[in-house]
Amino acid sequence: MWEENDLERYQNFIIFEPTSQRIKESDIFLKGPEIYDFFLKVEEKIEDDDDLKTFILKNRLSKIRRMLDLVTDFNGIIMTKFFDRVWRRYSYLSNLGETYLDLRIFVNIFEEYSHDPNLVIATRLDEEIEDEEEDLVGEVGF
Repeated sequence: MWEENDLERYQNFIIFEPTSQRIKESDIFLKGPEIYDFFLKVEEKIEDDDDLKTFILKNRLSKIRRMLDLVTDFNGIIMTKFFDRVWRRYSYLSNLGETYLDLRIFVNIFEEYSHDPNLVIATRLDEEIEDEEEDLVGEVGF
């Protein structure tokens, strides 16, 4: 079901207030206090792994943990679904939030999600957006 070569192209993000309000409901995987519990599970699962990729991930998680530790109200925090780096919305979200996990790591840790990609991968809207932009350009006459 998953193309092993493509798993690292998909990333998700943790987005803090106030920018979290700009994310569509359909792009949200988790929100609120459950994000912290999820975060702790990820830290626990990778704790004993010492390869270079995991070391890099641990550094990224350390930065996110410091940010989470400063939060007093988790209701304004969201974790997005996974976005392919070639999608337009990826660059938009990477400016709003902190890169969290790639899909390869996520599927290895949470195997229960590996059977249904629709639960964790955001719907691609880029093509629809491009079509709308082309329609607008045609209407305006450019």
